[in-house]
Amino acid sequence: MKTIDKLAPLSREHHKMLILAQLLKSESPDHKGLPTDIIGKQRYAAKLYEDCIKPHFEFEETKLFPAVSGINSEIDQFIYILIDDHAEISRLFELMEGDTKIALGSEQSLNDLGVAIEHHVRLEEREFFELIQQLVDKTILPYFG
Repeated sequence: MKTIDKLAPLSREHHKMLILAQLLKSESPDHKGLPTDIIGKQRYAAKLYEDCIKPHFEFEETKLFPAVSGINSEIDQFIYILIDDHAEISRLFELMEGDTKIALGSEQSLNDLGVAIEHHVRLEEREFFELIQQLVDKTILPYFG
């Protein structure tokens, strides 16, 4: 299903997050123009977290989720899962930043973060957004932004 216009900016941010996830996962190949060493990947990830991911999570939690909450029990269940995902991804970012201060960092912590981001984005895009587009009155969505 094509993403409705109001969700499109979030989907574009999800695309950036998926690129980051691939960059961080240990089995992924190098990406042209992106860091290849652990410290470079950590710095790139930290910047994207501050500039894009953190505000993205905040927008979803303060605008999108309240706008669609209470409409359908399946949507509400997804909201709880996605909020937990946000907390876990934020925790993994904090661990990654701690790795930078302690030593050269942990390839495993980067991989774990990449896997968590990818899983979260796929869940939102493939299931949550699809459910919203099927069940939520389109007149409600303009008011969450």
